[in-house]
Amino acid sequence: MPAIVITGSAGGIGGGLAMAFYRQGFNVVVSDINQQALEERISLIAGDNADGRMHALTCDVTDKAQVQLLWDRAQAKYGRIDYWVNNAGLGGTQKTIADSDIDQLLSIVDVNIKGVIIGTHVAINSMAAQGGGKIYNMAGFGVDGFTRKTMVAYGTTKRAVGYFSNGVAKEIEGSGISIGWMNPGMVITPLVIAGAKKMPREEWNRAGRKMFNLFGETAENTGEKLMARMLKDDKNGTFIKLLPLPKMLGKLFLSLFRKRDMLSQYGV
Repeated sequence: MPAIVITGSAGGIGGGLAMAFYRQGFNVVVSDINQQALEERISLIAGDNADGRMHALTCDVTDKAQVQLLWDRAQAKYGRIDYWVNNAGLGGTQKTIADSDIDQLLSIVDVNIKGVIIGTHVAINSMAAQGGGKIYNMAGFGVDGFTRKTMVAYGTTKRAVGYFSNGVAKEIEGSGISIGWMNPGMVITPLVIAGAKKMPREEWNRAGRKMFNLFGETAENTGEKLMARMLKDDKNGTFIKLLPLPKMLGKLFLSLFRKRDMLSQYGV
């Protein structure tokens, strides 16, 4: 039975991925910094987890020793690790660089870039020892170079994830290990909701709310779509983008006939 490790999977996109792969029959290791949140995620997905196909391991992705221990414990539990997803990330401050707390900005860089580099380093070397595997790094807003005020730090990190993943793909070509990166599109996650609540209501209603009602998806739907693309991917250096321009235009056209309210239930 194949196995997958997903960092930052107590909720959000990582949680959606965990649910999708569990339903697909995988052994799934969920990892985050909050043990209680991980246990709640397992209960939500697998109930009493009687078949043992889900396993929770806490990990700070900015700590090399903890990430290596995550791999070692996951491998001890399930044997070969077929997929490793560096999904853990922090959202933006919803403020300009000048108005943001510098420690918060550096935390975003630490988790979103340093965490991806450490996770990739551990996975490549460990997969080499087991004879192959697939790595995916979670990109997001900014990976295509699009910029927006108050999203500069976050977008910078996601742009870096794309560059890093593309470069590593060239380095490991022919090794039996592959790496890809994914842009999940506009996903309604706890990070998004928390960010929306920090923004002035007028600004959110003018920009964010409209966009998410047009293009937003739930984490569960996004997890299913990402999994389908990952399982079909047989190449190294693949960029998986769930919301390319043609799909955006299609959603815009459908909005003429169907109005969506994706956010009221969250109070934003």
